[in-house]
Amino acid sequence: MSSENVDLDALQEARWFAGKGRAIAGARVVAEPAGGALRVAEIAYADDGRGAPVERYLLGAEAVRWADLLRAPGELELRVTDRALLDARGAEAVPSTDQSNTLVTIDDTLLVKAYRKLEAGVHPEVELGAALAGTPAPVPRHAGSLHWGDTAIALLQEFVPGAESGWEAPIEAVAAALRAGDATTDALIAPYAAAGEAAGALHAALADRLGTAEDPGAPARWAADAHAALDAAVALEPLAAESEPMIRAGLHALTAARAPRVGRVHGDLHYAQLLRTPDRLLIVDLEGDPTAPLAARRRPDTPLRDLAALLRSIDHIGTAGSRRAGWAGPTRFVAAASDAAREAYERATGAPVDRPLLAALELASECRELVYAHRVVPEWAYAPRAGLTRLLQQGPTPS
Repeated sequence: MSSENVDLDALQEARWFAGKGRAIAGARVVAEPAGGALRVAEIAYADDGRGAPVERYLLGAEAVRWADLLRAPGELELRVTDRALLDARGAEAVPSTDQSNTLVTIDDTLLVKAYRKLEAGVHPEVELGAALAGTPAPVPRHAGSLHWGDTAIALLQEFVPGAESGWEAPIEAVAAALRAGDATTDALIAPYAAAGEAAGALHAALADRLGTAEDPGAPARWAADAHAALDAAVALEPLAAESEPMIRAGLHALTAARAPRVGRVHGDLHYAQLLRTPDRLLIVDLEGDPTAPLAARRRPDTPLRDLAALLRSIDHIGTAGSRRAGWAGPTRFVAAASDAAREAYERATGAPVDRPLLAALELASECRELVYAHRVVPEWAYAPRAGLTRLLQQGPTPS
């Protein structure tokens, strides 16, 4: 394949490019939808066993004028859920939260989330956003989506001006509280209770719209995935290697789960996935784990998977805040904030959680976090390492 129409140097520098470190065998532009305003590039890799041999990426998303494109999508298909939001015609801007996708706001009303890595099939974020439209779920209003054939290239949803998101603000708040000597005040802990309540409300709405079902085979799959994550962590992280027997014992609750009910879940829920304003708390990024194939991200799962990930993110915020505060101990904050989130989740769902299963899912989640840190952001490994230490110190969770 020719790469003359693809700037491979720029591609390698892009934050959203998932093929960093892989040997590119060739690249070509395979389509120019929207009259050439956008391009779809196909990237082929040398056989390295690290992922799909060919990936597709959307190019030009940061330069196109999206308001014009939505008015005249050409060969692209515009699927409309909320016409009022799509009437936005004003100034366009790129918010600072741009990460693995390209985000553009129109008239401070509409958010365009352009997917840079493309995959054919039903996109979970588009699917869940449409399913939750008109429900009390704590998510932004779903406006619609833009498609190139059977591939979603952009999500369209409500933009929430002035919302706080990301990791920086909560980490700094914890660091400041630790410096002051009290990280368990009501003001500091309340947002985490609100996060647990929002997670419960999201799961209730998803169950109402998309249903749940018993899946007798789920525990075996959960256990296999968790032990695979542990195997990878053991190879990379000395703490995981030293603690392997204890971790494996803690994962036993995965196979002990009886006739669990599964349904659609967020799939990558952590505290930074919340948009926070004085009046609203909204959960965003319903696409699930962006490193997994679409089919895997749409597979029904236990909602406790999301709660476990949320609790792990609270632990990581505590550790990062501790680091900024001269390593002042964050254990009391982590315990108080985690308990508040879990208890609020239980109130929102109207039922107590399966504590042994939740504990096992947290162990599995922390193993995955360690693997991700070692492979992608080694400077972050201190946080899941501290989190795993705290989980092991807690010991077995009574059933």
